[in-house]
Amino acid sequence: MSVGTTLITANTGVPTNSTTRWWDDKSIHWTPESVGGRDFPDVPPHIAAAADEAFRDRSIGTLRSAILMARSVIEATCKDKGVIKGQLAAKIDEMSKQGLIRSFTQDAAHELRFLGNDMAHGDFVDPVDADDADAVLDVMAEILNEVYQGPARAGRMKAKREANKQETGAGTP
Repeated sequence: MSVGTTLITANTGVPTNSTTRWWDDKSIHWTPESVGGRDFPDVPPHIAAAADEAFRDRSIGTLRSAILMARSVIEATCKDKGVIKGQLAAKIDEMSKQGLIRSFTQDAAHELRFLGNDMAHGDFVDPVDADDADAVLDVMAEILNEVYQGPARAGRMKAKREANKQETGAGTP
């Protein structure tokens, strides 16, 4: 993926019939210089890719895009877990009711939803800053941790303990 803008010096003194190519021009500056995402190895690939995209959006300063993508990730997570009835507010509440997320994560998810709804419905009146985007991404990552990453980590730890127990014939019950 290539995202960015260029700054090309207009009058380089190079004749128009020259064989010099634009990419040889050292006055070109790409912004951003790099794009940073985040890996979610225990999250279903389609959700992990969207979460990574939200972090990449943030890294290049597209804050509204990051917030909207994070909101979409939460909704996709609900659907992936079979929570499909109602608006996102009801889905977040059901995720908490089912024990998939903690109550304070539920509260934070609703805050993410409020801000994300502004983006989803074209209400761009209130400014968005980096702190808003960072908070939203933190909540999104926490939800992915509670729903997918934490259980997968616990499962790997249990499997390793049981494998060790099988090998040694001993272990903690």
